[in-house]
Amino acid sequence: MTQNDENHLLHEICRNSSMGVEAIHQVLKDVYDEEFAYELNVQADKMEQFARKAGMRLRENGSEPSEPKPIATAMLKTTIRMKQALQNKTEDVADMIGKGNERGVKELKHAIHKYRNAGIYATELAKEMADFEEDNLRKMKTYCQDTEDSDKK
Repeated sequence: MTQNDENHLLHEICRNSSMGVEAIHQVLKDVYDEEFAYELNVQADKMEQFARKAGMRLRENGSEPSEPKPIATAMLKTTIRMKQALQNKTEDVADMIGKGNERGVKELKHAIHKYRNAGIYATELAKEMADFEEDNLRKMKTYCQDTEDSDKK
């Protein structure tokens, strides 16, 4: 295990979590389906837990968790606002969040491979988060399918 790889992977978990939570908070104010809003809140809470765990480990390693770059956060907010201006139905928001989950999974899997000497704690935490995001992606797809199914009737 190398400390450098571990810290890089933990930083990626923090960054990935922060971006996910930010995206959810941006869309929640326009979500009127209570069940869907609850699902998004659960997702955000769990992502915050991943960030806290990674942050605690980084501090143990003598490092501080890094925040996403301001430009990335600004781009995320702008993209969400633009998409929401065009679409504001539950299935559209679910699709947008699902795509974020999909991107998060890809980034985490890439980081796990890139920092393969990170050690068990960071690697398992990253894998757990990737599994969580894959599960969220499946859940978001059900919100899209429910609407597609009702449209066909």
